[in-house]
Amino acid sequence: MNTIINPHAMFFENIFSRLDIAADFIKNYLPDHIVKRLNLSTVQLERKSFINKQLKGSQSDILYKVKTIDKEILFIYILLEHKSYIDRWVLFQLLGYIVQIGDRERMINKVKRKRKREENKVNNRSENEGIETEYLTPVIPIIVYHGPETWKIPKNLPELYKGNDLYKDFLPDFKFKVINLHNYDESQIKGIVYLQVSLLVMKYFFSEELINKLPEILSLLADLIQQKTTIDFLSILLEYIGTNQRCDEEFLKKSLDIAFENKGEQIMYSLADKLVEKYSLADKWIDKGKKEGKAELISFLFEERFGKIPPQIQKQINQTDDNIIEDLTRSFLRFQSINDYYLWWDKYYSTRK
Repeated sequence: MNTIINPHAMFFENIFSRLDIAADFIKNYLPDHIVKRLNLSTVQLERKSFINKQLKGSQSDILYKVKTIDKEILFIYILLEHKSYIDRWVLFQLLGYIVQIGDRERMINKVKRKRKREENKVNNRSENEGIETEYLTPVIPIIVYHGPETWKIPKNLPELYKGNDLYKDFLPDFKFKVINLHNYDESQIKGIVYLQVSLLVMKYFFSEELINKLPEILSLLADLIQQKTTIDFLSILLEYIGTNQRCDEEFLKKSLDIAFENKGEQIMYSLADKLVEKYSLADKWIDKGKKEGKAELISFLFEERFGKIPPQIQKQINQTDDNIIEDLTRSFLRFQSINDYYLWWDKYYSTRK
């Protein structure tokens, strides 16, 4: 989880790494019969991502370990989908991540068994004394989607296979939880204030409604604004919102003024060292590009996020001037697919003609 490929990953990983938010999310969005069996004070973050390099630009993930009231272990795996389109293969990808979680656990258990056998040998005990039959820890998979499209993917993994009715006894399947923020009514957004604000911002991020909704969403934090944890949370939140092309610094200040009774400028000033508007990810990339070559840097970013660059785009990047590359680097944060690049390119050159 250390490599931040896009602002959605950055926001998701920063917010859901907070254990108070994680525990509250589990409490409010998992089935009641599961929640009743959990000791939510034991939620731990497993710092391991299972997404491959090719999908890092469109997915983020996080894995929690929590104990039950019977002191058993349970894994809860959250996959965030932030593609600009619905990928019907997400269930197949999710299956792969669950298998990886099991493989990782088996490797850890293998090391533990080896150490136990060495300990038994040193103490003249039977080789397998104290070694119990190995079982995998259950994994509850959750998909969180906040893209602009209606969620229409197969409800079951066998639907991805031809002739699934004929061979259903031999096809892999599992149940999963989908949280489609696009279709969630605001009344369905539950939890502590930090969680509600995070999910509401994600819900409206791709929508024109964000402009009107943001002051109202931020006002949920009004009673907590004096707390340091709220200021830290706001810095992450505004950094994320600031990557949306509709939300410049003036808009953020105005929204904060409405939400916090004309304290927008004061809050912006207190966050100046942290806010992306003051020193954005794109600016950092540009600074890095001055040392490494701007065209090479933007090519690297494209490959990290979208895979192999089409020759047409690579040619445009190589032949364009530094000013255009800088503008492209700043705009890159907003691209949800490679088609967004083509739209940006057409718009850029149509305004220059």
